[in-house]
Amino acid sequence: MSTSAAIDVPDTDEEEAGRSSIPNDSEAVECPASSDDEDDDENWTTDEDDETDTGSSDLYSVATESLGYITSEDGSVIGEVVNQAIIEASLEGLRMVDDSDIGQMDRARKRILLQNTDILDLRRLQRKKLIDEQDVGTVLRDRLDQDLRRIGLKATSLLRLLEMTGALLSGSFVLPVLIRGILIPNDMDLFACLGSYKAILSYLKKKGYTSCTQIYPGGKRGRVYGKGLPDISMIFELRNKKTYKINVIVSIGKPLLPILQFHSTPVMNYIAHHGIVCLYDITIFRLGVANYMSDIPLRVEMCFDKYRNRGIEIWDKLDEEHICRIDSGCPQTIRSLFDRDVLHVRFPDFMETPAVEHRKKEADVAIWRLATAAACNAATIDDLGFVLCDDKHAVLKR
Repeated sequence: MSTSAAIDVPDTDEEEAGRSSIPNDSEAVECPASSDDEDDDENWTTDEDDETDTGSSDLYSVATESLGYITSEDGSVIGEVVNQAIIEASLEGLRMVDDSDIGQMDRARKRILLQNTDILDLRRLQRKKLIDEQDVGTVLRDRLDQDLRRIGLKATSLLRLLEMTGALLSGSFVLPVLIRGILIPNDMDLFACLGSYKAILSYLKKKGYTSCTQIYPGGKRGRVYGKGLPDISMIFELRNKKTYKINVIVSIGKPLLPILQFHSTPVMNYIAHHGIVCLYDITIFRLGVANYMSDIPLRVEMCFDKYRNRGIEIWDKLDEEHICRIDSGCPQTIRSLFDRDVLHVRFPDFMETPAVEHRKKEADVAIWRLATAAACNAATIDDLGFVLCDDKHAVLKR
């Protein structure tokens, strides 16, 4: 058993001290080369677009600004204010369309109209049966692809990589896929297990992320990641020539294990090969609960401030009327990866299999309670958070 003071993997889009510097040769760790029996032409590593793939963003390969970001030729964002104007104009166009008209549109038209609609409105339209999960999954996959292209990757091959390795994409990169315009992602976190991380490093090297530094354990900047990472084995930082950054976080167990210990619920989301999973559905209402009871590290406080500045409220407890130990957002409620309050949007190619069966690929057992359990209203002596993910578990004393 591990007693976790913090799983403090930083949000990768925030400013860091020395962010612009590239690790020097003395710090660099060579990414593992492909093994002799690895086929460099294996199709899951290529970025050739599949014209039959309903989730690819081929429709927007020329006018990338139609998905919410205006980019220069080198892929960098021109301006957040301009991007926000594009999103607002798109949403205004949606507001001008009568709901009943949306129900009469074909999928291609819906795909264009809904491209910048956040997940809350997409769910509203889905509940009214004007769109279905395939429409929602297509829109979200398009947005994922567009964000990945900005950092030199594409959804087609990355999702194949996630499927073959069991890795998960998590951290703040997921939020703008759900809620367009909330932030502009510049880098991302991939969570892997000990058996697959070398394949992921090799893949990223092929995609231009040739600067690879092991920053935990050891490394001059390893302290940035907080005190004690008992459920993380290693962290690698990779950069390409444009200095976009990808963190590969290697778990001692399942890749899901560190995600269940994040600092707050708004970032307890992940992207798997089959779709997007949001563990706390209050996130789509821009609400969240902290996963710290006291002695919050300065770095975590800065993360909280960042999300509050972007319109997400982070509470110490669920500050609305609810039933303790029952409501999914209550810190005292014991949650499961397989309970009904997990929001899971499948990508178009994975609709035939029930969502819960897809999530079983992440873990056979995954239950947790937030570290802020004692902050809520019901009297209880169960005042600690915990995580159980297959054969690994941790007590959250925060």
